[in-house]
Amino acid sequence: MADVTINTGPVDYRDRLDKNPKDKWSTIFSERRLYISAEFQHGCRCVIDWLAEAEAFHSVLGYKSADEMLREELNIPPDWVRMAAAVLEAAGENLSKAEVDHAIELNSMGGDRRSEEFQPNNISLKSHGTSADYIKARLRRDHPGIADELEQGKHRSARAAGIAAGFIKDVPTIRMADPVKAAKLVHSRLDSDFLKQFLAELLKLSSSQS
Repeated sequence: MADVTINTGPVDYRDRLDKNPKDKWSTIFSERRLYISAEFQHGCRCVIDWLAEAEAFHSVLGYKSADEMLREELNIPPDWVRMAAAVLEAAGENLSKAEVDHAIELNSMGGDRRSEEFQPNNISLKSHGTSADYIKARLRRDHPGIADELEQGKHRSARAAGIAAGFIKDVPTIRMADPVKAAKLVHSRLDSDFLKQFLAELLKLSSSQS
């Protein structure tokens, strides 16, 4: 039988229940609630472990389910914990709560988000997200091959990998500080009919303001 380490020092929000005597559990939960209220914006990867603990220990603490334990002991929405855990595992990074909130969305198909049972396939990354964290998470979920290529340095950036995967549009950024360079970039990207119409509209606007 493997040795079990029991923590006898000061309690920390990161402490595991199975490494501490049961009389310390209430203090651990207090530390976790304090962390959630004050420090969650700096990283919430700990919810992965908290969800696993709730699944394992809820009956020991007299709760009917892991969701009830999360709600009562941590005052945190269980459905958010499950979605956050899935996103954090996919991202492989300790994202802040703001980043997690930006990256997850329950695809309820028009139903009530609170009543719909959680399923992994119901997690969708927001289609308008363009941050590197969002792109990496979506690559790991939908395009693992390209995600591996990105980690191997075969794509110059997460955005380039997203373009290769097809869910990021290759829309150029035109910097207007240099009119000559801007004109050359526009000319190289657009067809002649569009350019003629675009120029005509510019001339109309210019004449109307003069």
